[in-house]
Amino acid sequence: RGTEAGAEEASLEAALERTRQALAGLAAHWREAQRSRDPGGEDAGPGGVVARLADDPAGLSPAGHEWSREVGLAHVLPVGALQCRPVSESVGKDGLHASLAGGPAPATHRSLIVAPAPPCGFGVFTTTALPRGQVLGEYTGEVRRYDVWCHEIKGRKMAERGSDSSVPFIREELYAAWTGAGPDGAGVVVDAFAVGNAMRFINCSCSPSCTFKSFGTGSEKHYRLKVVTLRDIAPWEQLSVDYGWYFDDATREDVRSQAVKAYRRDLPMLGDLEKALPSSSGGSLEGVAEQSEAVQILVEALREARGPPLPLRPAPPSFLRRFVDAEALAQFLERGGGFNEVQSYMDIADAVWPLYEVVGAELVGIPCRCALDPSLNSKGRCSGVIGRPMQAVCTGREDVPPVA
Repeated sequence: RGTEAGAEEASLEAALERTRQALAGLAAHWREAQRSRDPGGEDAGPGGVVARLADDPAGLSPAGHEWSREVGLAHVLPVGALQCRPVSESVGKDGLHASLAGGPAPATHRSLIVAPAPPCGFGVFTTTALPRGQVLGEYTGEVRRYDVWCHEIKGRKMAERGSDSSVPFIREELYAAWTGAGPDGAGVVVDAFAVGNAMRFINCSCSPSCTFKSFGTGSEKHYRLKVVTLRDIAPWEQLSVDYGWYFDDATREDVRSQAVKAYRRDLPMLGDLEKALPSSSGGSLEGVAEQSEAVQILVEALREARGPPLPLRPAPPSFLRRFVDAEALAQFLERGGGFNEVQSYMDIADAVWPLYEVVGAELVGIPCRCALDPSLNSKGRCSGVIGRPMQAVCTGREDVPPVA
């Protein structure tokens, strides 16, 4: 028994050292990347947060080591990421069984490490280069009947806030992935909220490097999901997928409904927006600071387009600013365009629709901010809504393009 204990201790120490070295390499890479974009701001990006974890003696623990060993993760899971029970294979629930078709669960790739990834919390990074088509592991969790799972989510919402309204989403419903119609056609999901493996930490990006691929359809007519790379991936990149939530009809309608509510909330101020143009009397609009972020962004956009010059910024502009075309907004108002009461999202003026759609997604609980993390989206192009195609190819008014 003493020999076994010694071996366990040696295994733990080796895993901790391996993980600290990987975290140090990850931090150094993203600190240097941040420094090249913003000299002196190396700690502003993911590198600074990862470096603090690497230097924190309490950031890694034996519990994280046990979790990682259970799911075949070569690096120790950080203490802050101990959020669910580890399972290397999915487990059945609601009278369903995990599919055994497709063979044993694909092994979790040894290069993967779970590390801090602000603003998302935690993410999955690779310590080595990965080729296109590489299988990284299986998305595991509880195999649930979709209708039963939905009923439970509504119950949790009712308990937390006294309403089972579909919006805003709660954290418990963000880890379920569709896996087929199931034995009676009611639908089946694999839910990694309470149990799962490292794949549950992969974040969404508008420029995904990986995808979920179905395999192993069993006799109960539901399948399994494996994570596969879409392209060659460089060392220290954060892995990402497209969650695709925007393609769910009900979710998309929730976004549009919330966009209309936000627009109606701001309508009194929108009606006076033309007063912010220099050509209007005074060229100023009172009370802007007390208005919603959307209204403040629209006023700022008009000033950028027509003046007077804005003061130097003490901080970066709001993320939402990228969804307003300042020149198009100014021309809309100069040509006599106005903001009126609307019956549906289709009635919201084109000049502000992209902004209010993203605001609607925030209210639903599916905003995308992948462009704020260069490790997640190096291109910096983001639709603002999880799973939404970029605005250049989809206005949000027409039918959504099919999933590629």
